[in-house]
Formats: sequence, structure tokens, C-alpha cells
Amino acid sequence: MAADKKKRKKSSLTPGEKRRLRQLMACLILFGIVFLGRGVNLGPVSQFSSRVGALVRADTDFQAVFSQVGEAFSRGEPAVETFRSLWSGLMEPEAPTSAPGEEAQPDSPGSAPQTAPEVPDAQIA
Repeated sequence: MAADKKKRKKSSLTPGEKRRLRQLMACLILFGIVFLGRGVNLGPVSQFSSRVGALVRADTDFQAVFSQVGEAFSRGEPAVETFRSLWSGLMEPEAPTSAPGEEAQPDSPGSAPQTAPEVPDAQIA
């Protein structure tokens, strides 16, 4: 009997078994996250996503915004106000302004906003 106890000695897991056990644990954790995450309210995330998408699609003239910041610093305006105008210029792009001497023509209600021309997928790469 003493010989049988020595033969039944606890065997350690092989490296392959350890890897499979880690994979099983990772799958169970991911399953738990997905299962618990089904009922989470994603309203704030979708609002943030739409805000970021609008900022990405916005037609911001970065050169004009940063030139205004440079002019503000050269005039000696306070830094807080200058950075506030920089933030508002980047996050809330204004409608394009016309050059001096030109009259700004308001968009007619039926006209579509101007957008950049579409580039075929083959030319993007």
C-alpha cells in the first residue's frame, strides 16, 4: 500500500495543460464581462462618440486658428483668454468667413452644405 501512495503522487500540469487552463480562464473572464456588460447604459459613450465624430468631420481651418493665437499673443492679450479662444476655435469651428471686400452670401434653405469631394477607396491607400 505504501508503494501505491507514492505512485499516486500529485503530478504537476504540463506546459500545454497550463496554457489551456490560462486560455479557459481568459475565455471565462471575457464571457463574464460580456454577460455583465449587456445591461450597461451606453448613452454617454454614444454621445461622446458622436461628438468626436462631428469634430473629426468638421472643416476646421487650423492655420487660421493658430494665426489668431499668434496675433493675440503679439497684441499682449492674457494667455487664459488666448487659450480659451484657441479651444473654442478648434472645438467649435465657425462658418467660413469671406475675404475683406467680398460679401458673405448666406446659404439658401434648400442648398446642401459644401463637403469635400469623395475619394474612391482605391486612391486612399
